[in-house]
Amino acid sequence: MLHSQSRIVVLALLAAALAGCATYSENASYLYGERYYRANIRTFPTNITAVDGQSTIRRYGYGQVPIEPGPHVIRLVTAPVAGLTIPQERELSLNVEPCKRYYIVAERDNRLQQNWRPVVEYVADAGGRNCH
Repeated sequence: MLHSQSRIVVLALLAAALAGCATYSENASYLYGERYYRANIRTFPTNITAVDGQSTIRRYGYGQVPIEPGPHVIRLVTAPVAGLTIPQERELSLNVEPCKRYYIVAERDNRLQQNWRPVVEYVADAGGRNCH
């Protein structure tokens, strides 16, 4: 009987710890891999795969990624150019300000080149209760 009660306590503590990991402050910001300016033919959408070494794909898919203000290392990937099949990852160091939406894209000098660099294409106000 004591063994099953201990297991319940451990599971409850684990659930509480995991729930705490998913919470963000009211002044959190958001990362997007979408293009803000669709007319720029040198930019391409990205997928944000990790923030500070922690995978974002399982938790957020390829949508918006919430992030706390401060310095972060963002890992991204974009689709390879025609004829190639292996995408290349890049990292971007970013000092995230509170209550912002960051649109991060892949920029290529030429649409046919595989090489690319991550660029913050646009930053918008995200709003929020504690945002001014």
